[in-house]
Parts: sequence; structure tokens; C-alpha cells
Amino acid sequence: MKLDAVRRYRAQVEEVVRMELLQARQNLQDVENLCQTLDAQMGMTADQYAEKVTAGMALEEFIEWQATFDSEASLLAQARQTEGRLRDAWHLKQNDLREAMQERRTIDRLAERMRLQDQIVQHQIEQTQMDEAARRTSPMGSLQNHR
Repeated sequence: MKLDAVRRYRAQVEEVVRMELLQARQNLQDVENLCQTLDAQMGMTADQYAEKVTAGMALEEFIEWQATFDSEASLLAQARQTEGRLRDAWHLKQNDLREAMQERRTIDRLAERMRLQDQIVQHQIEQTQMDEAARRTSPMGSLQNHR
């Protein structure tokens, strides 16, 4: 496989991982927003419950409030678990991107070294050709050729 093909492949891999990282970050932000919304909802429910308690409530109403608290707490716990998983996935994608970028940079450095080596070889060939042409055209070179 030619080096240019490897470089293009590495750049594509890096771009795919970058897109996956952006998607992972968006998913994480979405669940963070959900957690904030659920947390705010629990706060409002607690405030409403406190108002009801001061006014007095029946046992059935107390049981309904307790069910609401349990439901909201369960939803928030699930959202926080999801947030933790998505945060871990995001960190893994960050590492994947770092590795992909490092691999691409390594290939780029290798390509640059090869390009410089090709330039050196080309310069040496040109210098040898110029030296040979100069030797043929110089009076000393002509005398050496006739001996």
C-alpha cells in the first residue's frame, strides 16, 4: 500500500472518530440537560408537597405524593446512570481521537522524511550530472578524456 493511500486512510479514520466524538458529546449534553430538568422537577414537586403538608392531607393523597417522589427519583437515577455511561463513552472517544491524530501525525512525519530523502537523492543526481557536464566542458576534463 502506498504511503499516500495510508495517509488518506488515516485522515479518514481521524475524521470518523472526530464525528463520533461530536455525537458522543451531543448525547452527553442531552442527558445532562435531562438530569437538570428532572432535578428541577423534583425540587418543584418537593415544594408543592411542603405546601400541601402545611395545609394537611389525607392518607391517599400522601400515598400519591410518595408515588410521585419515587417515580421522579427513579427517572433521575436512570438518567444519571445514563449520564455516567455516556461520559465514559465520551472519554473513550477522546482517547480514540488522540490515538488517531497521533497515528496520522506519525504517517505525516514519515512522508515528510521520505520527501526530504527524495529531494536529497534528486539533488545528488543533479549535482553529479552538473559535475559530469562541467568535467566534459572544462579544458582539464577534455585533456583527461583524450589520454
